[in-house]
Amino acid sequence: MQESLKIHNAFNNFTEASRSLETCYARLCEQVTFLTEELENKNVQLRELRQHHKRNLRLIAMGEMAATIVHEIRSPLCSIELYSNMLMDDLKDTDHSEMAGGISTGIRSLNNILTNMLLFAKPRNLSFSDLQIRTVIADALKIIEPLIEIREVTVSHTLTDHAVSGDRELLKQVFMNILLNAVQSMPEGGNLTIEMEGGGEYLKIIVVDEGVGIDPENIENIFDPFFSTKEQGTGLGLAIAHKIVQSHEGFIKASRNGDRGSTFSLYFPYKNSTAALNHINDGKEMNT
Repeated sequence: MQESLKIHNAFNNFTEASRSLETCYARLCEQVTFLTEELENKNVQLRELRQHHKRNLRLIAMGEMAATIVHEIRSPLCSIELYSNMLMDDLKDTDHSEMAGGISTGIRSLNNILTNMLLFAKPRNLSFSDLQIRTVIADALKIIEPLIEIREVTVSHTLTDHAVSGDRELLKQVFMNILLNAVQSMPEGGNLTIEMEGGGEYLKIIVVDEGVGIDPENIENIFDPFFSTKEQGTGLGLAIAHKIVQSHEGFIKASRNGDRGSTFSLYFPYKNSTAALNHINDGKEMNT
């Protein structure tokens, strides 16, 4: 009888120990799963930081080269522009006035490219003020309106009155470059949609086009300076936009929309966010 009781008690103890081990094993499995997910997230963040570091190194090298090139080209270009304007005045109301105008147009185009290169290469102090992003977007759309009409692009937008702290002229350049890139990707027309989403720490601006889209292998390179898939592209527009947004403590994401078009998402901290206020107080330069 006592032997049977001992065996029964031993069996109960073994059963309880087994259940306890099963519970501990389940908890360990949960912890392993959690730690594995954390490790995967950290690996993703590490890869992003490495890509960010490599991009910054390329930005520094390309910026130094760009500044040198601009300095060497701009001096003779100013002389050419002066003489072309004089030629336009002399040929006014003649059959050759249109040809002279074409020269001036070409010079302005070159000067715009050089301005972009300087904006990319030369650090400058940011002039922060409280502003509504929708007014900046409206100004950018107004500037590229002729191209929008030529390409027969339909623009629709849902813009709010959210405000951020930023340099108005530089942010205008950001949206000009992003919107221009979108319009140029639609040579046969299409829809261009601009939306704003509030909430959280960042104001999100989404630009969606129906263009040719971004090849998956190019996603990581489109913000690199001088990288372009366009035959006549300089590869500076998106690089400049990326650099300016970074200087405002924000970031840009790009993705392909299935078989057609691209989406660019721009994130800016709100004007009362800690990141924005610290940036203003520090008086940082646009040198990321």
